[in-house]
Amino acid sequence: MQPLAEAGWRCAALSFRGHGGSRGRSLLHSFGLLDYVLDAQSALASLDRPVIVIGHSLGGLVAQMLLGNPRLRGVVLLAPVPPEGLAVANFTLALSDPDLWREVARMPWAEAMETPPQRLRRALFSETLPEARAWSLLQRFQSESLRALAEAQWPRPVASARLLGLPALVVSSRIDPLVPADAVARTAWFHGADHVVLDTVAHAMMLDHAWGDVVRTLLAWLNARFG
Repeated sequence: MQPLAEAGWRCAALSFRGHGGSRGRSLLHSFGLLDYVLDAQSALASLDRPVIVIGHSLGGLVAQMLLGNPRLRGVVLLAPVPPEGLAVANFTLALSDPDLWREVARMPWAEAMETPPQRLRRALFSETLPEARAWSLLQRFQSESLRALAEAQWPRPVASARLLGLPALVVSSRIDPLVPADAVARTAWFHGADHVVLDTVAHAMMLDHAWGDVVRTLLAWLNARFG
């Protein structure tokens, strides 16, 4: 957020219920995607100007579920969960890389991790991120709602940014095994989005060593689309 703010963009971050210091931590696994959408809609209503929403991974799916909100002027999706869901991708991952699939399955209990999940580390971060930094970040991960994750496996009805006339950007990673490249390409096509593929970051691109590439991509697109 800081580089975007320093470039003149007013920024605000949203913490979904049950996450970080937000209310409902003990009820986390009872919350679903629509609860997160309500949190986001409440945040949008509290702002005094049009908004460009940026969402990553599961947050990217929530961002797509916001399309149609009159406050939106654009949307940026970073390695987003596609509207078609992740069931097929998870099945494929379980067959092609069962070790990684098992480590991903442990993520809802991230706070209980005691040993470094090596395959997951390489899925989330590029090799250029120092190991100490990668493990430090992994230790700060918290659990995700099992209900929300289950809902994200199946197709979700979302509006098309293309049909709404909203500018959209999709940023994906060429080395991301968690959200398949073909699913990201279909998501970008569905929304009529500009699609940028990076090979310097992995799935957790905003935390990776070359996170500056993501920022430069966002700023170039924002300036081109909104001035």
